[in-house]
Formats: sequence, structure tokens, C-alpha cells
Amino acid sequence: MEEIEMTEQEWNEYVNFASGGEWPIPRGMISDYNNWLCRSIVGRALYFRDKVEEAMTVLATVVDVEPSMEKAEKGMSEAEHKILCLRDIAKIIWGLTKNTEAALNYWDQAIDLCERYQYPFVSVARGEISYGRLIMLVAAGQEEQACNEARVMTGKERFEREGINSYRYFAYRFLAEREHAKGNVQKAVLLYEKAFCYYPKSAEGERDYAAAAQMTDPEERYAKYQHMSSMQYLQWEITC
Repeated sequence: MEEIEMTEQEWNEYVNFASGGEWPIPRGMISDYNNWLCRSIVGRALYFRDKVEEAMTVLATVVDVEPSMEKAEKGMSEAEHKILCLRDIAKIIWGLTKNTEAALNYWDQAIDLCERYQYPFVSVARGEISYGRLIMLVAAGQEEQACNEARVMTGKERFEREGINSYRYFAYRFLAEREHAKGNVQKAVLLYEKAFCYYPKSAEGERDYAAAAQMTDPEERYAKYQHMSSMQYLQWEITC
């Protein structure tokens, strides 16, 4: 990717934007342009707040950065920062150009980093990065390929802990969503139920899962699983 030139004034404007508003980031954490992690945070903050072209200007400066693959002493590792940048670049490219090949290039780089990084994540679930790629494939008219890739993901052996597997969860969830979209509600429910076998559930989560199993109306049960998918009962990976 060709890096887009950015002036000092533009950088300061982006930092001001990211450090203000409804979700401010402390300026001291993000103001150093020479630190690529600052550019990572600012670029992703711009994208989160719908400043898409501005986000691309900043994120383009980190594409060629080689992150450390070591565990961070605290917070997110360099690898996680790079993964989230690549994810957002893929989304921006697809949103602006609908260029499937170019977007997939960045999705695949992000997924490869997920595979190579050997320490626990403290941010996004690894499987969610692959899920984002599947969603884009559907939008690009390649649903059959996406479903085939999801079926492969259901056999992925990488467990975050004690049977928890974000790859399998997001793969089964994706397949459930595709079946529901086709009107196959009962099949969708069974796939979603399977997905939650690999989801990190607290005692509350286990109660919700048991309650869903008692629902006889397929649409209500599907809606229950959807609601559960928005609940972060426990962290995906244990970091200590």
C-alpha cells in the first residue's frame, strides 16, 4: 500500500479529534507521531468515529511495520495493535472500493498474525478476525466459499482455555446466521447452540444457555442466542 503523506498539522488535528469528543483518549498516550503505536491508536479511533478517509491516511503509515511478537508487560501487545490495524484497513478498502482481492490481502495478513502470536490476547477474540473475513466474503457474493471456510474453522484445534475456542464459536455462529437468513430457523438454532459450547460463559452465562435450551419457539431461542452473543461473560483468553 502506498503511504499517504500527512503533514504535522494534519497529525495534530487527528490527535485533537481522538483526544476529544464522547470517547476521548488521553493525549499523552497518542501524540507521538514517531511511535507507530500512537498512529495505530489514532487511526483506529478515527475509523471507529467514522472519519474513514482520515483513518486510512493514518493507518497506511503502519502497514509495513514489523511488530514485536513478544508479550506486552501490560495492555495490548504490538502484534494485537497490528492485527486491529490490518482489520480496519481491510474494512476501509472494502467499504470504499469493493475491491475483494485487496481487502482479503489485509484480512489474511491479520489472520496470519493471529496464528503466529503465541501469547494470550487482551482485546478482540482471534476467531472474530476470521469471522470478519467471512462476513466480507458474503457481501462480495462469495457465500459458498465463506461457508466452506467456516466449516473448516469448526474443526480448528486451537483452544484458548478449557475447551473455549473462538474460531469454532464464530464459525458455528456464522453458519447459524446464514441458515437463519435462508429461513432455516431450526437448523440455525442448532448451529448457534453448538457455537455456545465454545463460548466463555460465567455462571450467568450458563444460566442463560440453559434457559435458551428450554425455549420451544425457534425464533425466540435464536433471538436469545443473539442476545447472549452480545454479552462478554468472561474474557476469551486468560492473560495472567
